[in-house]
Amino acid sequence: MRAVMDHSFSEFLLRIGEGREPEDEDGKISLCKDMTIPYDGKEASLNRLIESIFGDLNVYSSNPYQMINRCILSGTNNAVDDVNQLIIDRFPRDPHTYVSSDRTLNERDQGDYEDFLNSLNPKGLPPHKLILKENCPIILLRNLNPMEGLCNGTRLICRELRHNTICAEIAVGQYRGKRVFLPKIPLQTSDSEKNGIPFKRTQFPVKLCFAMTINKSQGQTLDYVGIYLREPVFSHGQLYVAISRAKSSSAVKALIVPATYRGVVTECKTRNVVFHEVLELARQ
Repeated sequence: MRAVMDHSFSEFLLRIGEGREPEDEDGKISLCKDMTIPYDGKEASLNRLIESIFGDLNVYSSNPYQMINRCILSGTNNAVDDVNQLIIDRFPRDPHTYVSSDRTLNERDQGDYEDFLNSLNPKGLPPHKLILKENCPIILLRNLNPMEGLCNGTRLICRELRHNTICAEIAVGQYRGKRVFLPKIPLQTSDSEKNGIPFKRTQFPVKLCFAMTINKSQGQTLDYVGIYLREPVFSHGQLYVAISRAKSSSAVKALIVPATYRGVVTECKTRNVVFHEVLELARQ
C-alpha cells in the first residue's frame, strides 16, 4: 500500500512477504545494488549508512521535523543501541544525562545487586544512563495517556530537558505539534523476561529513535529507511517489515554485514524468513 506509486518495488515487497523471491543454495535472496551499501569495514560502512539516511545533522538539530521520518532499522536491541549512541554523540547541542534508580523487588537484595542492575538493559526498558539532547528524536516505551496521543511507539522531539521532567513535542499522527511533559515512572520487565533478579527501574519511559528495532517499526511510515543487518533477520516477515516502511526503493539503503570479512564485499544477499504454513492458514 505504501509503495503503490512504485510498481516494481511493490511487486518485490510482495515476493519477499510471501516467500516467492528466488533463493540461492545458501537460502539467501538478492537485494538490488542500488538499495545496498557495500561492506568495507564496520566503521566506514556504518558511517556511510548514517550519512545516506541523515546527511547533515546540523540541519536537523535546528529543524528536527526534517529528520523525524528518517530512521535506521535493525533486528536486535544491541545493534539499535550502538547506532543511537553513535548518532547522539555527533548530534549538536549539549548532552543531558538522566540516571535511573534501580531497586530489587526484594529489598534485602538491593545492596548486593545494585551495580549489576545498573548494567542491565532489558528489552522494553529505557537504559540506566539516558543521554538526550535538545531537538533529538525519542520514542515512547509505555502507554501514558492514549487519549492524548501518548502511546507505546509514539515518536516525539525533545524540546526542553529539565531536571525532573522532559518537555517533548509529539511528532507524528493526530496530535502532531502538541507539547507534553514526561515524568520519570517506575518500570518493570515482563514476566517473560529472564533477567535473573526481578527489579524496578525508575526512569523516563523513552529511548532515542534515530534507530529502532524492526519489530518496533511495525505500523510506521518513513520517508527514508536505513536497514542495518549486523545479524540476519530471525523471525517471520521481519525483512518484509523493514523494507516496506518506505514508499519507494530509492528511499531504502541496506547495510549487510557478512559472516566473514575478506576485502570489500559487494554481495547484496541476505536471509528472508517466511513460514509458509502461517500464510496458508491465513488464506484459509
